Amino acid sequence: MEIESITREAIETLLEAIESRDLRSVRRALHPTASWQNVPHPAAEGREAVIALLDGILCFSERVQWDVLRTSVDGTSASVERVDRFWLQGDEYAVACHGIFSVDIATRTVISVRDYVDVGEWQQRVSPMLSKMASRPSLDVVSAHLEAIKTGVPLTVAAHYALDATIECSASKVVGWDGIADYYAAVGTQPELRTLAWDFVESKGRDAVAVDWRLSAVGDTMRSGRDHYEVRDGRIIYLMTTLQLNAP
Repeated sequence: MEIESITREAIETLLEAIESRDLRSVRRALHPTASWQNVPHPAAEGREAVIALLDGILCFSERVQWDVLRTSVDGTSASVERVDRFWLQGDEYAVACHGIFSVDIATRTVISVRDYVDVGEWQQRVSPMLSKMASRPSLDVVSAHLEAIKTGVPLTVAAHYALDATIECSASKVVGWDGIADYYAAVGTQPELRTLAWDFVESKGRDAVAVDWRLSAVGDTMRSGRDHYEVRDGRIIYLMTTLQLNAP
């Protein structure tokens, strides 16, 4: 009974992490050697490969909700029937799934998932939308990112970055999605960001965008600068911020 309880808890932790769209939480819920197969496609082998598999749909979605219909646990394995719901650009996309999950008891993490998905529904509705979002002009991607900054929700902001993205500012450098999510969680707590304003957003070619910004800080001191963005497949892969201190 204790083993089945651990199995159930590990699977619930993974599903909750997926619904949160926080790739850091998803990573913690997976075993380092985890695999995930969307039958009949080949399996993604290794935790980072699984993260890459889930990354696109989770980060493109504004909301994720996986409704579990039935769960049957047998030792370290479980059969989970569910409906996976994703909201993309305001519209809901639902896909029926039946997953076979295996859990590593020692680490209390999910070590394998074999998912049987309604492939027809996915290819007819979800895949075209994901392709559409991945092919958005870089100006649209950055504009959406700026709107996300206004929300002050770190995960909403980080969702616009690729897994291997980099942020550079002065002497500091942040590499990778996890670090960028941590970065926005930290800067998002700064009340001065409420005064952040953008002077203009300008396309610099197919994959690049420049943004001039102003930030009013304590004592009416004004800071300004320019952000240079590079975009790939609908996500930001690089941001360099050039500061201009004590601007008039």
